[in-house]
Amino acid sequence: MADPYTVLGVATDADDEAIRGRYLVLAREFAPEHHPERFAAIRAAYEKIKTLENRVRHRLFETGKDDPIESIIEEAAWRTPRQRLGLRAIIAAVLPPP
Repeated sequence: MADPYTVLGVATDADDEAIRGRYLVLAREFAPEHHPERFAAIRAAYEKIKTLENRVRHRLFETGKDDPIESIIEEAAWRTPRQRLGLRAIIAAVLPPP
């Protein structure tokens, strides 16, 4: 199978939103009624890399590259959105309970 990033036409560092947006554009352009083979390839590529977990799995097991697992985990952690604490959580963490 072809590289999913090439099939969708996105960069290897694209995020979930960019990949989904490109998939939707291609899905409209190559509708399954008119281009069933092309649409099937686009759909399969999207399924392989649509989430961060899928992209890490693809990079680890299917690319054939010899990336150290630490670099992949570090990149995944860097791309994962940080949880924002609300005001109550910050106050509770700073002040002792009454």
